[in-house]
Amino acid sequence: MKFFLKIFIFCFLFIVPANAACKFIIDIGDRGARLFQKFSKPIQESVGEFILPVSAPLVCPNDNLNTNIEIEYIFLGDTPLKSNLAAIKMVVLNDGKNTESNKLTLMNYAKKVYGDFDTGPNPQIFNYFNVWKKQNNVIVYKRLIENLIDEEIFITNKEYKKKLIEFYNQSETGKE
Repeated sequence: MKFFLKIFIFCFLFIVPANAACKFIIDIGDRGARLFQKFSKPIQESVGEFILPVSAPLVCPNDNLNTNIEIEYIFLGDTPLKSNLAAIKMVVLNDGKNTESNKLTLMNYAKKVYGDFDTGPNPQIFNYFNVWKKQNNVIVYKRLIENLIDEEIFITNKEYKKKLIEFYNQSETGKE
């Protein structure tokens, strides 16, 4: 019996962390004060929207993500301190040759953390998106090929998905 207990503990300690997702410091819906203290204040993108870009290794040191992947925290609110985290984007910062996307770093991360999906026989030419709905969260992996590959993971929840849609619709129509 002790043997099986030792095996279970070993598996839990060494296998489970290998599949753990990045810990983003705060959750969707939270205020950003703790995040701002750790990194810096966000940049105002538009009236009512703030973005805080952070290099992935600073947020996800154990996930084999490099400085060519950026975490973007998107906040909605009147001021940075009164705003709430509406979404998190993990964005690939490609050079002119799509070097990072061609390594499939973010795609492999998405598959490992959120679940496998069909990329066809050659994942490097995958030109689409995949959506996961896990508990209350909505996760979208997108890889669109133009001149530069536009690749990202977008994370939000059902409540803030609606708020983001309303915000962007109001921004487009000029009703703020």
